[in-house]
Amino acid sequence: MLVMVKMKKFSSLWFVIFCLCLFHIMAVGQTKITMAVLDFEAKNIAQETADAVADILSTELFNTNRFNVVERTAIAKILEEQKLQMTGITDMSRAAEIGKVLNVEKIMTGSVSRLGNNIIINTRLVDVETGALELAQNTKSLRGEDGLPAAIAELVKQIAQQVTIEGSIIKINGKTVLVDIGKSSGVRIGQRLNIIRIGDYVTDLGGSIIGNTEDVVGLLEISKVNPDYSEAQIVQAKIEPKLGDKVRFVTAATVIPKEKKDTQKTDTGKDKKPVTTPPVF
Repeated sequence: MLVMVKMKKFSSLWFVIFCLCLFHIMAVGQTKITMAVLDFEAKNIAQETADAVADILSTELFNTNRFNVVERTAIAKILEEQKLQMTGITDMSRAAEIGKVLNVEKIMTGSVSRLGNNIIINTRLVDVETGALELAQNTKSLRGEDGLPAAIAELVKQIAQQVTIEGSIIKINGKTVLVDIGKSSGVRIGQRLNIIRIGDYVTDLGGSIIGNTEDVVGLLEISKVNPDYSEAQIVQAKIEPKLGDKVRFVTAATVIPKEKKDTQKTDTGKDKKPVTTPPVF
């Protein structure tokens, strides 16, 4: 009996250790954005079609390798247990509340409408932490239900391009920079990232910290991709990048203005001293 009790305690201990290790692996490897797609509102169209759109959209978002998408059956079960509605969520604060229940970073809501022979899909992406509308994107199928898969694929492409993935600089070797996001985050060779220098705290009138200042100080281009990190080349830099600087994908790379020299060129191309205007008394 004593041996059996010891064996049970030993097994329980190993089970706890296994769970802790699994949780650690998941936490460390979690670089993708977690998202949940709620049921879309049907307007002048069958709810079954709107549900099919949300299902296809979830699959396509997952296939971009940019997002961890919660299974819609799991969403329905969790919201049913919490007695929360899944369809027709138009209020952003309400969407953010559901996102917190689902433990995700982004919530997608939307609608599917029929207008003549066209079907229009409207999507809204809400940031769960801030409750702010982060992105509103739509697409149209000119061929009714038959054109929906192609329209959704194009919609997801546009969404993936506009949703930012953020990482950090972890190593610098001359013009080569290592960043802590890789293939598992959807990074591809040739993509460009802005280098973001985080500045001073920003406070409200009451003195509470509400954020930080940010300055785009450079531009990188991905040259090699590994599962969890990437190599990039410095394309442009206003100041030297440093370890810990943020890197962020954007729709289009920001142009970093070059510092202007306080000189003027003569007709011969030589520098001359800047013209000084005498003071007026």
